[in-house]
Amino acid sequence: MPKFDSPIGSKQFQGQPMRDLSVSDDSGYDQPPPRQARHVHEPMPEFDERAMREFQSQMQEPGPSIREMSDIEKNIHAAKKAKREGKERLSEGARRRIEILIGMTRLTRDVEIAGQMYKLQTLTSQELRDAIVATAEFDGSVQFIFENRKQLLARAVTVVAGVPIDQFLHSDELEAKLEFIELIDHALLHRLYSEYVSVVQEAQAKYSPKTEEQAKEVVEDLKK
Repeated sequence: MPKFDSPIGSKQFQGQPMRDLSVSDDSGYDQPPPRQARHVHEPMPEFDERAMREFQSQMQEPGPSIREMSDIEKNIHAAKKAKREGKERLSEGARRRIEILIGMTRLTRDVEIAGQMYKLQTLTSQELRDAIVATAEFDGSVQFIFENRKQLLARAVTVVAGVPIDQFLHSDELEAKLEFIELIDHALLHRLYSEYVSVVQEAQAKYSPKTEEQAKEVVEDLKK
């Protein structure tokens, strides 16, 4: 029985037992059970410094660009097509021999105009054909003479004011050379064209038959 003591007296009284209260949880939340720590002992992989350096080196090496890959694929396709059609390209050795022959047979002429040095050359068959084809659309018009002269000189002039034309224009593109011919003075253009015609005539005289017998030999060779 519970008892109460104090300086002024004491008293005993009947106590009541404690009641257990239960409160329901309507939140729907279930508290997860406490996690137990897991001790997993796994061996750490060894660090291979050499392999890592090789991997980084491979990642830093520049690979072929998309354009280079496209060019390679085009070259392969063109080579296969030429082989199927029996039109394989010239080997590097054959091309080099042709370039040497062109260098031996192509005539050039140095021309000094107003204290500046210019150089002209005769054209190959391919260069001459390209110039004629580019001029053909102007046939029968006033522009034909001007366009023909421009196309020929753009391929024939190799040195301007003592400087190779590619360096002078900072470009080896044909379009840049055509634009240069358009911009130079007409009197200078006329002089350069006259010199070009002269060197072409010199080449024709050099390689044409000199005698009637030689001319007949050429005709007979053509008939074979």
